[in-house]
Amino acid sequence: MALVAVLLPLVLLGALLALGWYEELMLSPPRRRVRHLRLVPDPVDEPAQAAPAEAALGRRHAA
Repeated sequence: MALVAVLLPLVLLGALLALGWYEELMLSPPRRRVRHLRLVPDPVDEPAQAAPAEAALGRRHAA
């Protein structure tokens, strides 16, 4: 009986805090998730990165 008197308020407090966190999560505006890893690079970034490498190759062959 004493165990229930000690543990029940702690369990109820934990449930109350969890429900409050869940409510805040559901009511908050959706956050935009930014992906850090991409399988395919953007087409805009690709030519800018390839151009200096091709220029360096062209200079080696011309010399």
